[in-house]
Amino acid sequence: MRMIYKRCPHCGRRIPAGERCPCGYKREYGKPEGTRKLYHGKAWQKLRAVVLARWSGLDPYAESHGRVEYAATVHHIVPAEEDVSLFYSVSNLIPLSRASHDEIHATYRQSNEAKHKLQTELQTIVNEKLESVDP
Repeated sequence: MRMIYKRCPHCGRRIPAGERCPCGYKREYGKPEGTRKLYHGKAWQKLRAVVLARWSGLDPYAESHGRVEYAATVHHIVPAEEDVSLFYSVSNLIPLSRASHDEIHATYRQSNEAKHKLQTELQTIVNEKLESVDP
């Protein structure tokens, strides 16, 4: 029977898969800073749950493109890194499936024109929902 091996990312030693390298290397992650820190707070977790519930756990972007998908992520239309003041703004949040979220970020990276066009589309979807909820 053949064994599967992997390489230690620290020392490069070949080790059997599923075992730890004898060099004892352990990747250390620093504490989240800036906007990343906000995602770990209770306020964000509560707001995220509210946004998902408001949309019944469905992805409205996928729906507008003829697909039905469950939302797993709450996306900032204007990224938090660009304008942190909109981090907790319900009008800047939209629930998305993983596939839609990846598609949107790929579009954001294409060009500023494509990004702004998509942000306008997402904002329209959110505004229509907010208007139907709030008389």
